[in-house]
Amino acid sequence: MKKSYTLLISIVLITIFSYFAISILETKSLRSTNLSNQYLYIQGKNHLDFFKSYINSIDLTDISHLEIKDDFFDIYAKIEKKDSIFTIEVFVKAKDYNISLFEKFTLG
Repeated sequence: MKKSYTLLISIVLITIFSYFAISILETKSLRSTNLSNQYLYIQGKNHLDFFKSYINSIDLTDISHLEIKDDFFDIYAKIEKKDSIFTIEVFVKAKDYNISLFEKFTLG
């Protein structure tokens, strides 16, 4: 009789500790994923800001599409000209992750 109670208590304790261990591992995995997404968002935002400043510094007269080659991000801009005002749409998207940024602005 004593062995059956010991076995029951052991099974219950193992089940409880396993549940807590799985919860801790899930939390750490989620935290790691959030940190990598945050890092990629910051890197994408830096690419977007750099690309905007680069577009502001060049002559856009004969340009309708502009692209920067990168290993981790797709970085490109669509440029439309109406009269003397340029409408620019800038896109930055991570190639392997679900991170994308967009900004539309005008230059005149």
